[in-house]
Amino acid sequence: MRIIILFTLLLTQMVLHGQITFCGSTTYPSLTFSETAREKSENDLAIAKANYETDVKNADAIIWYGRRLAYLGRYDEAIEIFTKGILLHPYDARMFRHRGHRYLTTRCVDKAIADFIKATYLIKNQKDEVEPDGIPNAKNIPTSTLQSNIWYHLGLAYYLKKDFKNAEKAYRECLKVSKNPDMYVATTNWYFITLR
Repeated sequence: MRIIILFTLLLTQMVLHGQITFCGSTTYPSLTFSETAREKSENDLAIAKANYETDVKNADAIIWYGRRLAYLGRYDEAIEIFTKGILLHPYDARMFRHRGHRYLTTRCVDKAIADFIKATYLIKNQKDEVEPDGIPNAKNIPTSTLQSNIWYHLGLAYYLKKDFKNAEKAYRECLKVSKNPDMYVATTNWYFITLR
């Protein structure tokens, strides 16, 4: 009985104070927010959850629910939502892009690479699309696209694995679809670091 109580207390402590990754027992500290920012993020999450629960098969609702969970540091829950999205929409590159991003956040680098590679196949010969920002910049102007985010994060994942050859290839592809100064500079920076 004592072991069960101890295990329950430890698990509660980990859930309250960190994220358990899908890649092992590594935990990360919870994100901290100002009261105003937390309240806004919680409200945005409540709206996204309601939209999702209204139509659990709607791709946009799935994506925004997962994104809003992740913005609050609830990465494992976001990964779970995107996984459900992939089962429902296996040819939607956005699902793999967002789940890959959250795998990268939680340092599940191999899983992230697999998702981003799948996404690169799904965007082949497709028109690129601007991705709306969940946390907009001061001018409320989105600075990235679906394709630039896929290539950018694939490059970062390869970089973290010290696979600089594949990181370089990914960043070269990313430069082709980086259509605004913000994304171009960010990509060029990582491309330069990779070449070094």
